[in-house]
Amino acid sequence: MSMIAARMEAQGKSKADLGRLLGLDSSQVNRIFNGRRRVQYHERLKIDEWLSSTGQSAPTTGVVVAGPNMIPLYGYVGAASEGRLTLAEQNLRGYVQMHPAQQHIRDAFALEVNDISMSPRYEPGEMVYLAPNRWPQRDQDCVVVTHEGEGLLKRFVRRENGNIVLFQLNPPQEIVKAIDDIDTIHTVVGRN
Repeated sequence: MSMIAARMEAQGKSKADLGRLLGLDSSQVNRIFNGRRRVQYHERLKIDEWLSSTGQSAPTTGVVVAGPNMIPLYGYVGAASEGRLTLAEQNLRGYVQMHPAQQHIRDAFALEVNDISMSPRYEPGEMVYLAPNRWPQRDQDCVVVTHEGEGLLKRFVRRENGNIVLFQLNPPQEIVKAIDDIDTIHTVVGRN
């Protein structure tokens, strides 16, 4: 990140400009500069193009356009989510290249991991690619969204007595959620 910061400073570009470029709020940009959030591959490409251009400011239109084989990247997922997990246009962070396992999945999307509950399998800043509204098989990773909007990235263990049993890696523990408290379940089909 220090190389990007140095190039931005040399060109007179601010963190706010970077935030507008990537569609991130100031807290997300600060997490990048503080080393608490990794820059995703698609973001790095956009930053490199921006810093190589002759213009002095980031685009400010805020319009995000999907290209071929692109899927929406929404919000964050994790036990320590900073807010509710909502898959809606207002939480659209951008578009990313579709994972090969999503080729024939309708309404496929991606989420960014924001906690360490599944570390070392998933680290903060990584993306997970999902098949929406698809129940996972035993020992398959999934995102469970509760009616309250909590988004949990966990491993599916089993379904029993009106509950689902999930497993997290860090710290290792089983988590039981009542099926009646669950809004949706999405199966993880890939990661970056």
